[in-house]
Amino acid sequence: MNAAQPVYLTSAGAVTSLGFDLPSTAAAIRAAVDNFRETHFIDGQGERIAAGRIDRDDDESRLGGSEHLAALLAMAIEECLQSSGIQLPLAENVPLFLLGDDTRPKPFLETAYACHAHCSRFFKRPEQLHMQAFTAGESSCIAALLAAREFLARGAPHVLIAGVDSWLSVADIDFALETGRLLSSGQAAGFVPGEAASAVLVSARPNSAHDLVVAGIGEAQEPASLFAEEICVGRGLASAIKAALRQAGRDASEISLRLTDLAGEDYFFEEAAYAWARVLRESLPPEYRFSQPATRTGHVGAAFGPLLLGYAWQLGRCGRLPGPHTLIHLSSAQPLRGALVISQPQHRSRQEFA
Repeated sequence: MNAAQPVYLTSAGAVTSLGFDLPSTAAAIRAAVDNFRETHFIDGQGERIAAGRIDRDDDESRLGGSEHLAALLAMAIEECLQSSGIQLPLAENVPLFLLGDDTRPKPFLETAYACHAHCSRFFKRPEQLHMQAFTAGESSCIAALLAAREFLARGAPHVLIAGVDSWLSVADIDFALETGRLLSSGQAAGFVPGEAASAVLVSARPNSAHDLVVAGIGEAQEPASLFAEEICVGRGLASAIKAALRQAGRDASEISLRLTDLAGEDYFFEEAAYAWARVLRESLPPEYRFSQPATRTGHVGAAFGPLLLGYAWQLGRCGRLPGPHTLIHLSSAQPLRGALVISQPQHRSRQEFA
């Protein structure tokens, strides 16, 4: 990390099946509450599939359509910008890095166009909206943060990183069933499909004392990815975690909170366990916590990265971070693996807030 140009996480927003804003979503995750309900989708045994779906009063698209996703993204971005104190519409050009997944059956380009149309209203001059897509699925957030760091180093005050995704389309449900990834009557080690939109604002300088700094970013390639024939033993993810820790100047034993996108599939649980075993060499602090928000939100695809970042930011905002250093690691069906170390320079416990 370039010490002269740190990257600060200064605001966040989210819309999930747990709530229409980040505080309610974070509270539900902490309280171990989910909102999974049966859908009209049917598995191979004729049983209804449960999902974490978002129902809006004005929602005309019930199948994860592009307009529905774009509306969710606009809600998350609006919350993020309002929480930052930035006045809308934006007078300055804030780049928007949109996260997606171009390997799934549902076309991402259609969603990207709809998101651009919905989000241009946040700018005084909509034609100035610079939107760039990162399409490596869950791991897209890592590449977007590296690009954001370069933008900030060149003088941009802020960059928006936002992800929106949904598994609740006929094409995605069929694909997940065919590949054995979906939790169903015939597959106990699968994920619950979900949908979400999430956004974070990264800035060149902190906005308040509880803001987090992105202290380390690591990425690596995993040759034994989900659909490869080789057995995955976590080497790629371990390399990404080691790189993030090295860049942050931290050891794995200093991590107090570990956040992951694990959503129920054996492949990713085994990969994470192998990777962590390759990295951890000393005892963890007593306050260490391991959290899998997907057990409450369902699998939210490319929205995972900003959601996990936003969740950590919300915990720091209300004094709920167990310690000053948090590790986030992300894996997708694609080979890219990523990890982040985020720190709260002025960490305060819940007792100190009281």
